[in-house]
Amino acid sequence: MNTSQAFSAEQSPLPMFFHAPQPLDPRRHANAGLMAMKDLSFAKGTNSIAINAVEFFEAAKHYPIVFSNGEIPMPGVIVGLEQQNYFVDRRGQWKAEAYIPAYVRKYPFLFLDIPEEQQLVLCVDEGAAQFKQQGGKDAPPLFSGAAPSALCNNALEFCKAYHQHFLNTQALAIDLQRAGVLEPMQSATKLANGRTINLSGFSVVDEKKLAELPDAVVLDFHRRGILPLLYAALMSGSNWKKLADMAFNLESAA
Repeated sequence: MNTSQAFSAEQSPLPMFFHAPQPLDPRRHANAGLMAMKDLSFAKGTNSIAINAVEFFEAAKHYPIVFSNGEIPMPGVIVGLEQQNYFVDRRGQWKAEAYIPAYVRKYPFLFLDIPEEQQLVLCVDEGAAQFKQQGGKDAPPLFSGAAPSALCNNALEFCKAYHQHFLNTQALAIDLQRAGVLEPMQSATKLANGRTINLSGFSVVDEKKLAELPDAVVLDFHRRGILPLLYAALMSGSNWKKLADMAFNLESAA
């Protein structure tokens, strides 16, 4: 039996995982707090998660690295062959020792472009399970009076770093598109029980196209530290078998 799946694409105007993001405000969030992130079930219902270039080396140890087929081919990792993240268990725990993408770790915070503010504004997802409007002893506050708390400041610094890495990754994606080293792919993964799962809608680094790059481009990529990233993406292809084994084990357990 064959099962066809698509590489996850954003269908909502909101970023993935977010339900009710609101700009952090000392009046609106005067009493609000955030419980410790212990349950990652919010990341369960997807087969892919965005990553930045700086994450390639760690991500390549655990997941296939692919690129979207959009106008700008942004990178992501495949975490499941169907619309399920195999790395999050029933208790909401990420698979031990597997790298957790920064996009997951920064939740429930993100920068949003607020037109009336004419700048990026730090927001919190009020729909997150750990967000508590009235705080409490297990939910450290977001504000202390009108001043951001340490929790809030740490989130700001993390999101600022993430955004800069995102901009760097966007520039990388444009370079790869211009160089023509990406190739649309459709995976056909056969499980041990004979079932085949097809996954489409993404591109990968093509080894042949990479080898055929003009010397001037290779030298430029080498000097800018791009070549190691491409080799990491190529090597990550060995993780497709890992996903097939995980899919079979989950199916057998069910």
